[in-house]
Amino acid sequence: MAATPDSPDINAVRQDITRFKKEIGLESYLHFSGQKETLEIVPIYERYGHLFSKDLAMSTRERRDAAQSPEETRTCKHLHQFAFGGYLGNLTKGIDEAMAKKQSELEVTVDGDEIGYNSIIPKMRNESDRDRRWRLDDALTDCEVELNGLRTDKWQITHDVYREFGYPNYVEGCRSVSGVDYDWLADELKIFLEKSEEAYRESFDNFCTDRLKYPIAEAHKCDMAFLMRGEGWDGLFPKDLMVKRATAFLSDLGMPIEMVPAVKLDIEDRKKKRPRAFCSPVRMGKEVYVCVRPMGGLSDYLTFLHELGHAYHFAHTDPDMPSELTMVGDSATSEIFAFNFNYLGAEPDWLKTYLKIGDPSPIVEFLRLQKLYFLRRYASKFLYELELHSDYNMKDRSNLYSKFLDKGLIVKHRDEHWLADLDDAFYSAGYLRAWIFEMQMRDYLIKDFGREWWKNPAAGNLLKRYWSTGRMYMPEEMSWEMCDKPLDLGPITED
Repeated sequence: MAATPDSPDINAVRQDITRFKKEIGLESYLHFSGQKETLEIVPIYERYGHLFSKDLAMSTRERRDAAQSPEETRTCKHLHQFAFGGYLGNLTKGIDEAMAKKQSELEVTVDGDEIGYNSIIPKMRNESDRDRRWRLDDALTDCEVELNGLRTDKWQITHDVYREFGYPNYVEGCRSVSGVDYDWLADELKIFLEKSEEAYRESFDNFCTDRLKYPIAEAHKCDMAFLMRGEGWDGLFPKDLMVKRATAFLSDLGMPIEMVPAVKLDIEDRKKKRPRAFCSPVRMGKEVYVCVRPMGGLSDYLTFLHELGHAYHFAHTDPDMPSELTMVGDSATSEIFAFNFNYLGAEPDWLKTYLKIGDPSPIVEFLRLQKLYFLRRYASKFLYELELHSDYNMKDRSNLYSKFLDKGLIVKHRDEHWLADLDDAFYSAGYLRAWIFEMQMRDYLIKDFGREWWKNPAAGNLLKRYWSTGRMYMPEEMSWEMCDKPLDLGPITED
């Protein structure tokens, strides 16, 4: 794909993508880990302004549509995803900075305690007193209302860009850029929600009544944040042993964490550290940060395992591959490997072997309930997003959020959170497709390497092979490559 007089040099673009991703990744890590007061991404975007032009976004789309081979199509698709996302990100970078600044500065007072915005959710998850938990949620809601102005401005710019590129609505624009079949996913999820509703309602009604002392129909979203933490087993998951115990299996897989220097662990509890755990790949294969804000207990271990799955994927990605195939692509691809590690925590033998838990059956049953909750939550969230984005009019549509989430989860949701719980580019679809394939991949690992595949270095070598490809493949492609079948939600529904 040699450059023409009116198109950019692809190799030069690739080199600058690598540099840009390194700078933006490190800046994001430092700020959201609470080590840097302000998020300063505007200067970074300005240094690489040539990557974020409308011309580059248009030309990469044209190349993708005119590609003559699967390899060329893949390369141009990934380049267009970067260029289009970069064009949009460049236009909204000021809002992102302002949002990060406001979130780090916002404070509320609850029962005489001053609490920063980024600390409200951790406190809510740890609060056993319902009335105080609801007061924390009231305070969080006031913050979200204050932040929704900036979020609305960002969505307005986003919609303007999709209109500019000729898309009739946001859904069709995301479908074109990502290549994801949203219609198939929506149809499958509606079936899943219908088939799992009775089991969900019965299980969670009993669960809420037992743990919260009131039925699920009286519960709020903030109650589920507390309930899903599994606080009853805190003593079995000591914070000071989390890294040692949760990473012990990696030695049996043939890749102990001390032998993977690219992975940098950050588990410090800083005041302004973002409560939502994340993994920041600064340099693929060379420098990857795992940032977790420990709150104590089972959820710490599961979250850490999840982010560790991301980190091992990025740490083993081949750094010599074209940058667009390693740093850009389907969000679901890395979520597959994150869930793969995450759900080791639901394996009875894994819990016995590495966490020394004598009878893990109550924990396993809880985690099955937890997974059902999150599957239904993200299914409902995705269907909400599809309806919300069916046209470019978002005015007076906040009620759609509670309509879809209340129905799917029964618990009450506040309309005011409709934008706070809304990710860019249908990230919910990425989670859902990753969940689907992760179960297919786990079945494959069990079939080839046994129930305790996580003790087999041969299984580790297989994972390394797929990790090395970065974000080259979508889950739909990996399903055919590994399992010789399409994505199938059936096994999850049956489970």
